[in-house]
Amino acid sequence: MQGLLNEAQDYRDRMVEWRRNIHSCPETGFHLPKTSAMVAGVLEKLGFQVRTGFAESAVLGILETGRPGNTIAVRADMDALGMQDEKDVPYRSVRDGVCHACGHDVHTALLLGLASYLSEHRDQIPGGCVKLIFQPAEEGPAPGGAKLIVDSGVLDGVDAIFGAHCQPQYPAGVMGCRYGSFFASGDFFEVKLKGTGCHAASPHKGKDLISIAMEMIQAIQNIGSREIPPMKTAVISVCSINAGVLSTKNVLPSELTFGGTYRAHDAQVRDYIAGRLEQIVRDLSRMNGITCEFEDSFAFPSF
Repeated sequence: MQGLLNEAQDYRDRMVEWRRNIHSCPETGFHLPKTSAMVAGVLEKLGFQVRTGFAESAVLGILETGRPGNTIAVRADMDALGMQDEKDVPYRSVRDGVCHACGHDVHTALLLGLASYLSEHRDQIPGGCVKLIFQPAEEGPAPGGAKLIVDSGVLDGVDAIFGAHCQPQYPAGVMGCRYGSFFASGDFFEVKLKGTGCHAASPHKGKDLISIAMEMIQAIQNIGSREIPPMKTAVISVCSINAGVLSTKNVLPSELTFGGTYRAHDAQVRDYIAGRLEQIVRDLSRMNGITCEFEDSFAFPSF
């Protein structure tokens, strides 16, 4: 094992260069023209069979040994986040409001490093086939790139697939793993409230949607702390709320929208949260005499 680790150091500089190039020019969602082209170009130079044009912007590298054996896949994601890069480094993002804040630039560079190693040591692979999968839209939009990759058929015949995620909580050189489910489901919800707006001096003439939304959000937070069994895990977060005009301080709005995400490791808990979210916002809307639209998008299951 130590010999393999020592060999891997030979690829360090090129992986750092790839990572910084990707980091400086981040792309989001399924729109990854530069990232996908760069990945495909590197794989072609390394002698991989390259497939593009599936899952919108995914890239597949195939290395056939010509000997019998299993088909093994390794996966990395390529997309960035809609966040501002505030670092002061030469390779900071050149795109305003877009940066690699979740490490997908690292994942892509590491998988290209593995591609380099496999290409140069292909005679040492026992047999079979290796598929390297570069996925778009891990961060969304739903249903995300993983489902499209599965639907495309490129995983047909794969005996095992490996994926990893960088984790800043662990020191460099340390890996973490576990049996069973590792990642929670990831689902999203949006609530739109409509009522009668009015002057803040006469709140009785309208409906205070902001106070009603606060009541809903408090009730939603109680799902996790008071309705989910203590031995189960779940998190519900309201991540945005929009109402009124910031420059107007004396008018209660007639419309309000808030939304967020919920996550769970258990399918029954996931279903329970979805049902309770809708029940809470609809019941409180009726109680307060306003109308409500509830949208729930089941996006990513636990695995």
